[in-house]
Amino acid sequence: MLNKLEKKLTVIEGWVAATSLFLILALSLFQIIIRNTLDFGYPEIEIINRHLLLVCGAMGAVLATPQLRHIRIDALSPLLSRQWRNRLCAPLWLFTALVCAVLCYPAIQFCLDEWQYAPPNERWTLPFTLIYPLGFALLSLHFFILCFRPVCPLPEDQ
Repeated sequence: MLNKLEKKLTVIEGWVAATSLFLILALSLFQIIIRNTLDFGYPEIEIINRHLLLVCGAMGAVLATPQLRHIRIDALSPLLSRQWRNRLCAPLWLFTALVCAVLCYPAIQFCLDEWQYAPPNERWTLPFTLIYPLGFALLSLHFFILCFRPVCPLPEDQ
């Protein structure tokens, strides 16, 4: 059941990442053409692209997690035996899932503060800030699912 959930989530996250990347490229190309042909541009496109870049980056991090291609610090892995590395995988992934879950709270607070203090003319960009708590929640979920994998892939196995 967890594998099915993870696969469905990965497909959705892939579509979100691909769509945001496509929109960045399309909007940037449109802005370049408009600036070079008509000598004006839309400043809102720059703001949208900035936020889409955050969405693309967050979804990239989330997509990298199930395949264990996320950023890792493996200072002790070479010193541990294969048996100890297998024993430590699930607790470390659980700890990482808890850290990501805890980081959801400040991310939600950030979104609420943005809504409260944003000038009325900039409120249209606020839905983009939801990527912060959503990204941490998805990372937490993926790391939690990793805890239930029967085998711990080791760095040299990849």
